[in-house]
Amino acid sequence: MSFSTILGQDKTVKRLRALIETGRIPPAMIFHGAPGTGKFLTAVEFAKAVNCSHTAHRERPPAPPAPDENDLFAAAAAAPAPAPEPEPVKIHTDITDSCGACLSCLQAASGAHPDIRIVDTAFQAALLDEDESANLKIDTMRELTRWAQQKPMLSAWKIFIVRDAEALMPAAQNALLKTLEEPPPGTVIILTVSKKTSLLSTILSRSCMIEFGLLPRTAARTLLEAQGAAPDVAAALAALGGGSLEKAAEAGAFLKRVSGLRPGDPSRIFKFSAGLPRDSHKAREEVRTLLDLLLAKTRAAWRAADGPAKIRFTTLLRRTLDLRRMADRNVSYLLLLETALLESEKAGIKLEDLIRTD
Repeated sequence: MSFSTILGQDKTVKRLRALIETGRIPPAMIFHGAPGTGKFLTAVEFAKAVNCSHTAHRERPPAPPAPDENDLFAAAAAAPAPAPEPEPVKIHTDITDSCGACLSCLQAASGAHPDIRIVDTAFQAALLDEDESANLKIDTMRELTRWAQQKPMLSAWKIFIVRDAEALMPAAQNALLKTLEEPPPGTVIILTVSKKTSLLSTILSRSCMIEFGLLPRTAARTLLEAQGAAPDVAAALAALGGGSLEKAAEAGAFLKRVSGLRPGDPSRIFKFSAGLPRDSHKAREEVRTLLDLLLAKTRAAWRAADGPAKIRFTTLLRRTLDLRRMADRNVSYLLLLETALLESEKAGIKLEDLIRTD
């Protein structure tokens, strides 16, 4: 793995390479952009590149056992064989990327690098010996602060990647702020976040912003095929995802749910809506995605329509925009989705139309 595996973010990768080449690496960085655009994977590759030694790692051969002096029947010690000529050390010349062969890269790839730590809710659950929660707590940030004060064990830099930093509670953000104000030497803290406005302004002002744009459709399709999707399915999901692999995965789940419904079933909208996750946060995100798909389909239908049909789609657009704004509030997402799908079908856009790319 290297920066070459990050597709669709050429401008961002170029900027990160420049930071590594100059050695002017900010102690606090915020990778922000839409979900599913490669923020976390890029943060991991950046950490690997920063700590790469660019020298191939070779294990030392085991030493031969020492002869037993008390063994009377031991064979006479043979003359030591001449030492073989050591192979020339391979040097990775691109200092702005990881080599994948040094000890640092090998440990980072296995998730065992002592100086690269990924902090997320799963890590927090193991650290605090509790069930995984939706928020990152102050105790976790205090532990990060304690680690940041220690010297690196293997590499020149200690790098902490806080994944989905919007999960940081206000108290946890304030605890992290102390480290950002006076970062220990050789320490880098990377926050990956979908909406930077979810972070305190004091954190934003002390961090270097690295923006991630939406993925081009060709890049999304290539990545989906690499994950095992058939070419035609990958093309359809890339179109529905709108530049986000996360949205493409949600669209794939919608495809499966719709395919399990009988087209003529008058209750299919209610059956489809019943498949919403029970977790309110996940349900809200899924409803937002479906409403975005509905808005896109309605806009396309509005552009192609005229006369009474154009008026009908105009009304649907306004109603769907109102429902989309309501999705940001604490409402019944099941009722919201049912209302949107029923009104769209009344206007001529069926449930099955939302997941078509033609």
